[in-house]
Amino acid sequence: MAFNLTLRKVYLYLFATVGLVLVITGSVSFIDLGLKVFIFKNADTYPVYVEKRIPTDKVGEERVLTDEEIAARKAEEEDRQNQQRRADRERQAAQALAQLIVGMPLFAYHWSVIRKENQV
Repeated sequence: MAFNLTLRKVYLYLFATVGLVLVITGSVSFIDLGLKVFIFKNADTYPVYVEKRIPTDKVGEERVLTDEEIAARKAEEEDRQNQQRRADRERQAAQALAQLIVGMPLFAYHWSVIRKENQV
């Protein structure tokens, strides 16, 4: 059997491969996101540390925070981290969905053309 390589075949297989890679990476991103949200809930959390001493307006002086101030700062930092985590997850979901939306039709069209040509 002779190996008949034409520019059209190279194009079809190249773009089918690109579409398949997009589908795979988008799927992996969705699986990663699902695992972080439902199973490994602490996979993207970080401990919160609050300094007990803060500098004052005068150079070289520090002020010790009260327990209430420390708790308030810790709660603010945890809230900021939660908002950042939510934004990161939404960004990851949007990127994964975009890869699937582009990759699936790209792969499906080019692969169907390849299959039709091979059946003839």
